[in-house]
Amino acid sequence: EFLTIIDEETDRLAKLIDDMLESARLQSKTLQFKFSPIRLDALATDVATRVKTHHPELQVDFDFGPIPPVLGDGVRLSQVFENLFSNAIKYAPGTKITIGIKTNENGKVLFSFRDHGEGILEDYLPFLFERFYRVPGERTVTGTGLGLYICKQIIMAHHGKIWVESVLDRGTTFFIELPAEPAL
Repeated sequence: EFLTIIDEETDRLAKLIDDMLESARLQSKTLQFKFSPIRLDALATDVATRVKTHHPELQVDFDFGPIPPVLGDGVRLSQVFENLFSNAIKYAPGTKITIGIKTNENGKVLFSFRDHGEGILEDYLPFLFERFYRVPGERTVTGTGLGLYICKQIIMAHHGKIWVESVLDRGTTFFIELPAEPAL
């Protein structure tokens, strides 16, 4: 039993160190990106499949429209999606997740990630993407406040934007807008 606890805490500390290093690299703009055409629908489906292997009870619905590819780093965008899943599992456990991808009126690709949890007070929303920010009075959920900061930096490196909307007792939706790959 103690070995299991030690193993879990070692994994948690390794993740903390990785997040700290990644945060520093993103802030200093020394993190390398490998851009290529990416299908966000395929990427989101792959990440959801991987997450469901560890959380088989997780219910994920997809709502994909016809979308063009984006120019992106598949590893880094997967990291963003994995963080959104991780947060939903921690802060809205047992709720359904709905992932939508469509082309918006600006011709950009709009990705939405919605949980059906308890939501976040509007006063806290502007701070969610700040480095080390944690919503005050959070339950016993562990975290460093780096995940959404890293997500924002990755999306900004893709010339996109990320934001959040939340309604108490109805859930939280994260939106990511990315430019479509320019036609050749």
